[in-house]
Formats: sequence, structure tokens, C-alpha cells
Amino acid sequence: MMKSNNLLEVKNIVYAYGQVTAVDGVSFALVDKDSLGLVGESGSGKSTLGRCIAGLLKPQRGRILYRGHVINGQLHKEIQLVFQDSFAALNPRMKVGSLVEEGLIINRNGNKEERRRKVREVLQTVGIDPELISRFPHQLSGGQRQRVALARTLILNPRLLILDEPVSSLDVTTGMRLLSLLRDLKFKHNLAYIFISHDLAVVRQICRRVAVMYAGKIVELGDVEAVFSRPAHFYTKLLLEAHPIPDPEQRKVIEIRGEAVDLLSPPSGCRFHPRCLAADQRCRRVPPPFIKVADNHKAACHKAL
Repeated sequence: MMKSNNLLEVKNIVYAYGQVTAVDGVSFALVDKDSLGLVGESGSGKSTLGRCIAGLLKPQRGRILYRGHVINGQLHKEIQLVFQDSFAALNPRMKVGSLVEEGLIINRNGNKEERRRKVREVLQTVGIDPELISRFPHQLSGGQRQRVALARTLILNPRLLILDEPVSSLDVTTGMRLLSLLRDLKFKHNLAYIFISHDLAVVRQICRRVAVMYAGKIVELGDVEAVFSRPAHFYTKLLLEAHPIPDPEQRKVIEIRGEAVDLLSPPSGCRFHPRCLAADQRCRRVPPPFIKVADNHKAACHKAL
């Protein structure tokens, strides 16, 4: 059996909350040091997929492999998740130093003095003054809390970071500083990223590849520049056209048909067909397979070509 060079392989995974299938047959691979953006509307399954990969949720079907080993529902210290809401993610009764040190204690890494030294080093790496080590989360700004959350993951020397909307709750300036830090950390520590976001401009800055999700499925996958400049799926086009641009004279009114799909009773065929202006009878009856649009670019759309 040929050994895979992929850091991560997600193979046809399914995760349902009762009768609602949030992730439905998703597959993709990630090589070491790569960066993949997950984009789509709220409820498309992005965060659920991220939690499955992080081991917080166990898929009902399919497999997740890390370095060739199945890790379904298992926590792995080389895979770390940074949550969107840092205030909710940090224990309000623990001080910064204890929050960052916690992973080392759980994994029994080093003695007390070695752990304290490591905590200070990691806090400096993410731009937190070690003098804040004795503060509680509510005594920090939003940007500082998100950096502490990032430090909690980096202290375990991960290879893959899953970043779930890490800048959406921050103001523009603080968010840009955090994005700059994430770019620097990626190259300094040879990290791979899965970056979950609604903001296509942010994904374009951070990621090399992008997966577009709709109603629990990936509908387009490829290199960021190819997908964003030559989108092949009508849902991707809708997302790009709906993204605000600075020049008001270049803005256009976007016609968006219908509402997001009801996952309790998803439509037959292509799940996007009730909202697609180009849908025909085949789209309504037959689920579309992935079609190769170009090298490293494919879309699940009967009309992709």
C-alpha cells in the first residue's frame, strides 16, 4: 500500500445533530504546511467540520486520518482549534499563565519551572506582555484574549491549527494585526491552517486553497486565486458578488433567490438548485458529481464547464 504524503485526509465524513445532517459526505486532503479556507453561509457546516477534525465531535460515518492514522473522535495534541469567541473559550476563573500552562500540565510536559519559562516564551511569541500573566480574561481586550487562546494552542507545538472565525469578533485594526501575526506564525512554526471564515478577503490573504461549503457539502474546491477569479459553481459566484467592495459606483444589486436550504428536508438533486438561476430538470433530479474545471480546481455542478 502506497504511503500518503498528506498531513490530513477527510474521507466522506457525515455528522448529524439528530435529524439534521450538518456535514454530509465531505472529503478533502491537506498537505503539510498548507492552508485551506472553509467558506460558506452560516449553517453550511464549516464549524461542525472543524470540530470533527479537532476530535471534539465523532463523525457517524467516514474517516479522518492524520499522518495516515484514523483519529475519528480523538483529540490529538498536534491538531489544535482556536474558537471564534475567545471570552467563552477561556475559563474566567483562571489567570492567563494558568490558561496557557494547562495543556503542558495535561500532557505532563516538563517541571513547574520549565513550564513557566515556556509559557512566557509563547506569550511573547503571540505579542502578549508577560506582565499580563496574572490577569483574568475579563481584564484583557478582545485582541489580547484571542492571542491568549492562540498561545494555548501553540504551547503544544501543533502541526495543524483550525481557526474558526478568529477575527470576526474583533475591530478592523485589531483583526488585521492578528492576521499578520497568524501569517508570521505559519512560516515561523511550519504550521498548516484550516481557516473557517465568512470573509472572503481574509481567506484570500491567509489561504492557498479554498473549499466552498453549502448545506453540509463542499461544492467547489481549488486554489484560492482560481476559485475567486474564475468561480465554477453558482453559489460561489453568489458569495463573491455579495462581498462588499469599497467603490460604491462598482457595487451592484445582487439577486438572491429563496432562503438557505432546510436541512430537515433538503431538496433532491443539487441542493442549491432552488436558488440557482441556471437550474434545469437535471439539476433538480440528479446530485452533481465533482467536475474538474482546471488543474487543482473542481466543482460539484452540472454546468461547471
